[in-house]
Amino acid sequence: MYKHIAEAFVPVAHARCVAEQLCTKCCGYCLSMDAAGADKLLTFEDARAILRPADAGLQMRVEGQNLVVFCGVRMLLQGQLSTLATVKAKSVEWQPAGYVPFETDGTVP
Repeated sequence: MYKHIAEAFVPVAHARCVAEQLCTKCCGYCLSMDAAGADKLLTFEDARAILRPADAGLQMRVEGQNLVVFCGVRMLLQGQLSTLATVKAKSVEWQPAGYVPFETDGTVP
């Protein structure tokens, strides 16, 4: 179980393509990548990220044991995302999350 958990919803066009490209950009920093349906799973040391394309954008979830690694993974995703897509929102807003990933369906952020 991870101590630090946060989720963010980013309204972007072509979320599935953006998730694929984001994984490609981050692959040099993570230990492994996997897919579970449409979800992309990135495993880092003491942290993991889940990217889920939705109708209106991309849902991102970061879970980590170590606060520094947790924040680093969030910053990595945000930085790489800004090089890939025009983000409709002014900034990515991370919200504390529960243990159940993505309790909303992503159609309404």
